[in-house]
Amino acid sequence: MVPMCVHELVQSQAKVRPDAVAVLDGDRRVTYRELDQCANELAARLQASGVRDEEPIGLCLRRSADFVIGALDALKAGAAYVPLDPSSPKKRLAMLLQDSGVRWVVTHPCVAKQLPHGSWQSIVIAGCALNEHASANSAIRSADSGKVAYIIYTSGSTGLPKGVQITHANLLNLIAWHQRAFAITPIDKATMHASPGFDAAVWEIWPYLTAGASVAVVDENIRTSPDRLRDWLVANEVTISFLPTALAEAVVDLPWPTTTALRFLLTGADTLRRYPPAGLPFALVNNYGPTECTVVATSGIVSSETTSRSLPSIGRPIDGVQVYLVDEQLQRVPDGTPGELVIGGDSVGRGYLNSPELTDRKFIADRFGNNQGGRLYRTGDLACLLPDDQIAFLGRIDEQVKVRGYRIEPGEITAVLEQHPAIEASFVAACSGDS
Repeated sequence: MVPMCVHELVQSQAKVRPDAVAVLDGDRRVTYRELDQCANELAARLQASGVRDEEPIGLCLRRSADFVIGALDALKAGAAYVPLDPSSPKKRLAMLLQDSGVRWVVTHPCVAKQLPHGSWQSIVIAGCALNEHASANSAIRSADSGKVAYIIYTSGSTGLPKGVQITHANLLNLIAWHQRAFAITPIDKATMHASPGFDAAVWEIWPYLTAGASVAVVDENIRTSPDRLRDWLVANEVTISFLPTALAEAVVDLPWPTTTALRFLLTGADTLRRYPPAGLPFALVNNYGPTECTVVATSGIVSSETTSRSLPSIGRPIDGVQVYLVDEQLQRVPDGTPGELVIGGDSVGRGYLNSPELTDRKFIADRFGNNQGGRLYRTGDLACLLPDDQIAFLGRIDEQVKVRGYRIEPGEITAVLEQHPAIEASFVAACSGDS
């Protein structure tokens, strides 16, 4: 039996629990029926405009219920959604819109006026006025699991961002593992905290909406305040949340009521540099994974530790994923020896949009697995296998750095700087806040 794709799984939840809340966005409550029908209406508009299979649809929307509706409508129309952060500089937005080749951009009214001019057209979304006579299934287009579901841009060493193509099959593997690993049920409530253009936003939405759970949008006023965020999580009875590493480290240091509904606090994007204190009423889970491998490749619960001098591990490979550590000749290194971390299995994406040479260089034939035609992604990260088969992250083998969870290639910045006629050469380095 061919597995259903994400939009079909969400639709099945809308049939089973139509009046259950899917997304909480401030005072707005969007039920599964409303979510599904609103997405159907927008998808019908896209189809009437002649949208093609796998065609990229821009989503220039803030974190909101409308973002979820926009992503769902693109999938229902058979397209691939391209999340774009409205707060990005106008030149960067123009670059991403042009590179992705979008013809339509779903956006809010206030953002539409600020979008850069180009060959694309805006589809403005501001809530959703339901058409009671609209067919619930009229906009659904069956999707091959091998087709692209979304494209997310990351930093590029050539001076241009690169669009990572993730398929429905990649996404389904992430969802299935996540739901098993964290025992997700319809009574769970998760958070939408990540910025739209950050791949963690994928992880914050689909594992829950395909399980009949609800997603709560974190208010911007409390999003970066550890104390206020903790109080919000407790008051809203959130059961599972993702927070970027630096924020998670601050939140776990706070006092927590023993009666909190929170079961798991997920973290990732940067190196976790400390263990949680004993006595937390929830589990802290450290996660690792490049955008090219569908958000998460390895994961593990971090227990309180007072004697270890090493940093917390990045856990073990998730279901459907294989991890190998190799030398410069791509030969596996002995256990305990540092090597480049390469990832294989069901999470490895299709490759980079419009960059076949880079795709061939980073996505190589799987020489270790039994999957004929499978590929490995070369992460450029250095790691080693610990005695308990967990993986220790050791840094980079190149110049790439991370700033607040975002991968930054210094070459992308120097390439822009050196376009100025007064600059012959430049150098870029990342510095910590206390340096």
